[in-house]
Amino acid sequence: MATDITGLLNQFLGGQVGNLDPSKLTSLLTPIQDLINQSGGLQGLLAKLQAGGLGEQVNSWLGQGTSEPISADQLSDALGEENVDKAAASAGVSPSDLASGLSQILPSLVNKLTPDGELPSVESLGSVLGQVPGASQLQDVLGGILGGASKA
Repeated sequence: MATDITGLLNQFLGGQVGNLDPSKLTSLLTPIQDLINQSGGLQGLLAKLQAGGLGEQVNSWLGQGTSEPISADQLSDALGEENVDKAAASAGVSPSDLASGLSQILPSLVNKLTPDGELPSVESLGSVLGQVPGASQLQDVLGGILGGASKA
């Protein structure tokens, strides 16, 4: 099932997961979701990044347009290396792999989830995912990530 989710996520992101190979994406899904959930959902993660001096990058990901990249080091600094280390250790991946994978996925993920410039609620996620065949499995994963944003 993880491979199916990986393929759906890659399709949803338009293949824009940088040079991250699919097998690494599969191993990073759980720790990425854990890190996002530890931050209070995607909305909380974005707030931490903005507070960590990455507001310009985060704002470029919202809505339509070109998303500015973020480096693994910038991400680790803004989120706190101890948080990245903890999420990586719980999943058995290296902190550098986790930060690198998240830095490649996050800009495209936020951009795709925010066509109107705002994070969707869990309830409205289905309309955002409507263009992806088999998106019900992906909706479960992204619904968990957006859990903190549904109250917005």
